[in-house]
Amino acid sequence: MTTPTYQYVDLPDASIVTTRALLTARENIADTVAARAMMCIHGNAGFGKTLAVNTCLHELEDTCGEEVCRVTFRARPTARAVRYELFETLRLPGEPPRHPSEFDRLLKTSLSERPRTFLVDEAQWLNGEAFEYFRYLWDEPATQIAIVFVGGAGAHSVLCREPMLSSRIFVWQQFTRLTPDEVLDGFVHVQQQRLSAGLGVSW
Repeated sequence: MTTPTYQYVDLPDASIVTTRALLTARENIADTVAARAMMCIHGNAGFGKTLAVNTCLHELEDTCGEEVCRVTFRARPTARAVRYELFETLRLPGEPPRHPSEFDRLLKTSLSERPRTFLVDEAQWLNGEAFEYFRYLWDEPATQIAIVFVGGAGAHSVLCREPMLSSRIFVWQQFTRLTPDEVLDGFVHVQQQRLSAGLGVSW
């Protein structure tokens, strides 16, 4: 994934076009981070969820100094696997604790030290147990975390099946396919940018 466009295809001279969904995500993420809350961005693959969220969080990193921890799961993790992933993401010293209660205390202590935002991408891989563990850490009064879950429709479905989880989601945002008008607007915007930069129109 390239930076700062966060695209998986390495397209030369690619730039981000501000769509309605991206503007909404920017506002929703800013509100979620300010409230130290949890939100869920969901939708089908290829609709720009990860690009939009990474772009918005990168802006918060630059402008507000927000510490963003990015976590991605490629298989259905257990609570134990989530613990170990967070241990690595937080770069905690020493060896991971062997006992769950000791592990939990360590993570809670670390997450209480300063504000952080977690981006949990590919959240459709999370089951109820994994989501519940994130809720368990977030519910701890001393922890100072905001969590942005990003995933396919499966993430939304699992969260909705768990009342204790869904009731704590501050914002739900669904990404859908761009309309023809939005695609045309984006194309015109890119051409205007190229003309302004003296590059000429590209067809």
